[in-house]
Amino acid sequence: MERFPEALEGIPDAVVIVDGDGVVRAGNGRVETVLGYTPAGVEGTDFETLLYDPDDGAAGEELHRYVAEPEPRSMAASLDLCARRADGTEVPVTLSLGPFERDGETYLVATIVDVREERAQQAELHRRTRTLEALHEATQDLLKTTDREFAAESAVEYVEEVLGHPIAAIWLYDEDRDLLDPVVWTDAADELVGDHPTFAPEASSISWEVFESGEPAYVADTHADPERHNPDSPIRSELILPLGRYGLINVGTTEPDAFDESDLAVARLWAATVTMVFVRIERERQLRVREREIARERDRLEEFAGLVSHDLRSPLNVATGNLDLVRDRLRAEHEDMAEIDTVARSLERMEALVEDMLTLARQGAAIDETEPVSLAGLAEECWDSVDTASAELVVADDLRLRTDRSRLRQALENLFANAVAHADESVRVEIGVLPDDGGFYVEDDGPGVPADRRGEVFDAGVSTDPEGTGFGLKIVAEVADAHGWTLDLVDAADGGARFEFRGIETAGARPDADAGSSDLDEPDTGG
Repeated sequence: MERFPEALEGIPDAVVIVDGDGVVRAGNGRVETVLGYTPAGVEGTDFETLLYDPDDGAAGEELHRYVAEPEPRSMAASLDLCARRADGTEVPVTLSLGPFERDGETYLVATIVDVREERAQQAELHRRTRTLEALHEATQDLLKTTDREFAAESAVEYVEEVLGHPIAAIWLYDEDRDLLDPVVWTDAADELVGDHPTFAPEASSISWEVFESGEPAYVADTHADPERHNPDSPIRSELILPLGRYGLINVGTTEPDAFDESDLAVARLWAATVTMVFVRIERERQLRVREREIARERDRLEEFAGLVSHDLRSPLNVATGNLDLVRDRLRAEHEDMAEIDTVARSLERMEALVEDMLTLARQGAAIDETEPVSLAGLAEECWDSVDTASAELVVADDLRLRTDRSRLRQALENLFANAVAHADESVRVEIGVLPDDGGFYVEDDGPGVPADRRGEVFDAGVSTDPEGTGFGLKIVAEVADAHGWTLDLVDAADGGARFEFRGIETAGARPDADAGSSDLDEPDTGG
């Protein structure tokens, strides 16, 4: 057997030769590393006393069978066992067996691989996987919370229950007092630390530096840091993670350098998650405040609309009625009615102002429902509803879009009336599709809008016509904004005003027959 050791030394793993009686006859130098025996010390040992199945399962039975009756076996068909080292400790190993013949006797070549590092890596991978799964579940639960303090409590519970760090606390920033205030902590942190301190900019502390810089910090040993807040703190290693502008989370232990890279990575990920939840909670709170403000504004507008409708329209109607009586009397007496006509025009202007203000107050800012509408068909309807005198409407092409029909009608009627009011009665108004199919336009060949006035034409009360109310184009802008469209005023090809609507939602290239009788569908002429 003297040649066995020389043949085995070139193998990088621990290898022993086992005879037909199950006795170890030789081993290479790696045996000492794995089993704790020297090659000479392992000779004569009962092979099955060196290895055993910790689960008393099939691996142990298979080992015994191959020792008793060796047979050819794939080296890939290994057994997971435990080895008893010379010092009595146990090591997880993977065993591969293969028989060979020598001098008429059958021997086994047993390769023993120490898998402690591999098993540790697998265990660590499993732990990380479970931690990430738990992180995902905790994130889903945390996203359901609507209260910042409750979210902070849940965040600290996760650090203790899932990350396995029982000493943790969260400080939230108090803007009024300009300090970090402790709001929630674990029981272990309460027992160990007692009253948690506040952190302010004027006091030296790592926590405030982390909050101010937004960069996490890991202190492997707090007692080695001269800048620590409490020189007598029982906390030895500490992980401080910022939560954006909301505060920070602090995780500590009583042992120095207790956090590994995995702990740091998961804790940082969790801090980012908590910060994201705080952002969402704040935005939802702001949204609720905004909704309440909008509701109050809507109530005020309703109140205003009622005031305009009743308290202003009623005396206007009385004044108009009495003016008609005076006009009839003066006409019968052949009196000059120039002053009366002036008063009539003033009353008509007031009536137009009332109508426009009611439209702005009642139409609302948002679009609830839309429907497919033919732009050409609706334009024809609107043209027939407006006093256009001898003006001309040209429909260049059609576009089917999704819109609030009544609101778009308000916009088109105001644009048509605006064109007639600012030009002579023979103005030409054209409506059509923009070249890039991104929307539509309405333009006229009137005098246009001076360049220095274009920035204000959509403001309430602004008009280039002395007789105008100044609300017509404001209503047009409100309709576009309510749909989410953009509205631009540019020069028309003939020098007039051109209004371009973009960002619309189309509803197919050709109008359907059920879109309304006013849509410009071509009649069926038969075949």
